[in-house]
Amino acid sequence: MTALGNERLRTRTGEFSFDRESRIVRFDVDEGVVQTLADARENIAAIKRFSKGALYPLLCDLTRCKGTDPDARNYYASDEATQAYRAMALLGGRPVARMVGNFFLAVYGNRARPIRLFGEERAAIQWLTVFVN
Repeated sequence: MTALGNERLRTRTGEFSFDRESRIVRFDVDEGVVQTLADARENIAAIKRFSKGALYPLLCDLTRCKGTDPDARNYYASDEATQAYRAMALLGGRPVARMVGNFFLAVYGNRARPIRLFGEERAAIQWLTVFVN
């Protein structure tokens, strides 16, 4: 697996970083963002560039996200998008973020990659470490 360092990668809706201790990629969504299809495409392309073609577990922090439109959700669930990570933990603290996460799981769960929703970051990271190579 390609070793990642301290680099970060910004998109319109958030920032990718690598947690060296847990060996997972993080995507922290910016405050008040509503993700569109264009944003979803940009974010998936960004994680592929960021991870240099390797598959890592992904922690997607939605705690500050305002929402994700239906076209973006459909794209995030596509085969193209799910090939960008090994497993994904959705972290949702706000009721709206948890609602978006629960909706995503209800419609798209149990696809090509394991996906789970968490309310606490520690539990999400612990679950993702099972998928570290």
